[in-house]
Amino acid sequence: MDTAGLWPVIVICILNVLVAFGVFVWACFQKKGRRSTGFLAAWFIFIVPFLGLLYLLLGYLISFLNRKKAVDMSDVSFSQEREKLVLPPDQETELNYVPIQDAMEVSDTLSLRRLILDALRNDAKRTVASIAVAMNSRDTETSHYAASVILDALSEFRSTAQNMIEHTQKLPEDVEMNLLTFNYIHDVLKMKIMTNMEQEAYIYTLDNVAENLFTHNLWYMTATHYLWMTDWFLSLKDYNMADKWVSRASKYRPYVLDTFKARLHLYYNQHNQPAFFECLNELRESDVKADEEILNLFRLYGKQEYRSL
Repeated sequence: MDTAGLWPVIVICILNVLVAFGVFVWACFQKKGRRSTGFLAAWFIFIVPFLGLLYLLLGYLISFLNRKKAVDMSDVSFSQEREKLVLPPDQETELNYVPIQDAMEVSDTLSLRRLILDALRNDAKRTVASIAVAMNSRDTETSHYAASVILDALSEFRSTAQNMIEHTQKLPEDVEMNLLTFNYIHDVLKMKIMTNMEQEAYIYTLDNVAENLFTHNLWYMTATHYLWMTDWFLSLKDYNMADKWVSRASKYRPYVLDTFKARLHLYYNQHNQPAFFECLNELRESDVKADEEILNLFRLYGKQEYRSL
């Protein structure tokens, strides 16, 4: 029997076992995460003599060489913007949509949950105000969905609003940021998804933003801005602040429909009958085009002056 080539094989197997044992011992002293990897490597080397060790060494060498290569920074992006997934319209689902208020009156909780989840999937931000209604649902799971969306939306709002306000304070003459901040806070206030105390606090925050706009960029303030500020303070029954914005609107944006509406809203809430009818008659005799709200006032009061408000 020729055993000339047997000894090299035996030597290789012995060395392979020693290497596998060495890797096993090394793995025993590693942290929990790396320990299991070391055990697998030792077992792989043991059952695949020579080639197993060669495979692992080549893999380590290739990984080491790749780390030494210069990185092409043009291929690296640190953008945190999320990709928008455009899905084809689901006609069957969308044809079955109903207002969330109506869905809550139905005892089919499964359909209500499906409606809430479909609304979140399609466009959560635009449906936040509607979803807020579902927080009062008798179904706890539905109310939990709604509360989660509201909490996320408010958390994002607080952070974004704070950053925008700080930018406005640093650059008070930046009219674009000032207008963006004003509109952003106003839009969230309209949703009425905050607690009464937080809603009131942000109305006064909005007043600071509007005051900055008035001070540094007066002619960018429209009659609509004055009307919004008037209505927000009327909702708090803060007639002094409301009167401040009405006076400014009358001075800087006279004979504009929203200015007349701001005056009428204030006088009505104050039960100031003479001022209310005087403003209404002034609007009737002006060239300002009335909208549906004003036309209803004309129909309701006509030429009856000093009628009880």
